[in-house]
Amino acid sequence: MITAILLLIIYLAFMSLGLPDGVMGVAWPEMRQTFSMPLAGAGVLTVVGSIGTVFSSFSSGHILKKFGTGPVVCASSALTGLAMLGFGLSRSFIFLIILCVPLGVGAGAVDTGLNDYVATHFSSRHMNWLHACWGLGAFCGPLIMTQAIVNAGSWRIGYISVAGVQLTLALIFLFSLKLWGLHAPEKKALQKETDRKKELDSPKVALSFKQRLRGGLHEIVSRKGLLSGMLVFFFYVGSEASVGLWSASYLRSARGVTIANAGLWVSIYYGSITVGRILVGFIVERIGTRTAIRLGSGISAVGFICLLIPTAAGILCPLGLCLIGLGFAPMYPCAMQDTPLHFGRDFSQIAIGYQMGMANIGYTMIPLIIGAISGATTLWIIPVGAFVFLAGFIFFYEKLSKVPDME
Repeated sequence: MITAILLLIIYLAFMSLGLPDGVMGVAWPEMRQTFSMPLAGAGVLTVVGSIGTVFSSFSSGHILKKFGTGPVVCASSALTGLAMLGFGLSRSFIFLIILCVPLGVGAGAVDTGLNDYVATHFSSRHMNWLHACWGLGAFCGPLIMTQAIVNAGSWRIGYISVAGVQLTLALIFLFSLKLWGLHAPEKKALQKETDRKKELDSPKVALSFKQRLRGGLHEIVSRKGLLSGMLVFFFYVGSEASVGLWSASYLRSARGVTIANAGLWVSIYYGSITVGRILVGFIVERIGTRTAIRLGSGISAVGFICLLIPTAAGILCPLGLCLIGLGFAPMYPCAMQDTPLHFGRDFSQIAIGYQMGMANIGYTMIPLIIGAISGATTLWIIPVGAFVFLAGFIFFYEKLSKVPDME
């Protein structure tokens, strides 16, 4: 019973992670007018937020070990909620940049910790449903923002509303902190004993930052498949984020779509990811994670083709975004679920930390690159660029698939 309740809380935590992700893409056309910023200005905010996320992702092992998963989840939700409240109240673009730091830090450690927890203790079904909850949050965010812009005429009200939801979830996590301590006490006690023995057996040698960096780079290069595994997440997350961040701008400026429809169709994109992950959760244990990813790659490719056809925008654009979302659905959770298989359970938390760090770099750099090029040339670059980076994901995933499983 405790495990079921805790699993529900983990799902809610991932919903809170997704909630901010789809908001800026819908709000940015109005935000850039408020602050007199170019199209690529959203990329600056993404870069700063991702610096915080990358830092907390790579530091997640130490943070989670010191404070525990429950407190980290609670603090992270409160941090992101307060940052989004600041977005709604901000009168300066510089202040938005500053707020992106706590927004990014709030996401990194909890994302890595929960991914490792579910990959280690639950099946691929639960991993897909976990990330479906992220999609549910990302689906609700654009809807809330669209309603705020259309009905209230203010993107600020949208951010304040999302912040209210986020802070409410933080309160739920606060009141559930005891559950984390009650869950699997025998397993936790065993882990503590194992850690104590390792500490006693290991010589206490203080490593400099340079030595740690050199050791990490050596590990990435020497461990078979690790670099490919990191690039899988770099390319996938970059493509997914680019579609979410820039689609509303592409639809409104290049395809002549209304504000209401652009926001709705971006929500359809995230909603399709959610529905797809729920459906994949029912069948993935029968068809396997690799088959699910390959089917998803084909479906998303068809979606990009629909999005690029220059006619019938009212039909093909929402259909294309729906197919892209459905195709993307199994990619992240299934690739994450296979991490312990590729690198072993003993190394999985470290590998996931590396993958999450690279995912956040992709989340930063790829939308920034696509935004800069499309802003200087044509917004048609947005779907083309996202499709090119999806091809990068497919290439490195197939390369990773050739690495023999360790379990």
